[in-house]
Amino acid sequence: MNICQWIIFDFAGTLVLMRPPKLLANKPALYKLSSKYQLGIITGASRSETQNILRKLKLVSLFKMVITADDSAYRKPNPKLFFITPKIYIGDAKKDELMAKYANIRFIRVNRNDNINQIIKSLLE
Repeated sequence: MNICQWIIFDFAGTLVLMRPPKLLANKPALYKLSSKYQLGIITGASRSETQNILRKLKLVSLFKMVITADDSAYRKPNPKLFFITPKIYIGDAKKDELMAKYANIRFIRVNRNDNINQIIKSLLE
């Protein structure tokens, strides 16, 4: 694993549905991806809500960096939310795309019809 390479995900709508908590990505594929890249999350959700969902889905150890609305005065699409420079940012909203664009970071958009698992698979190839 190249510890300098990060993949950062938006949380709600990209990786999970918030209510009720449901993982949209294949858990084994995420763990395989974590053997190749450091994984992180940037979300507009609160820290407690994000941590509760990560615990319920048994994903706490998978993400080495989690930035929530409680952790920064900045909000999407402000690129200052990127405390590190990821190789790729994956999100589902225009503000995610703008944030990556402003930071000059490769962006992959997940649309409602896209399969996050296909995206993860392509990153593993």
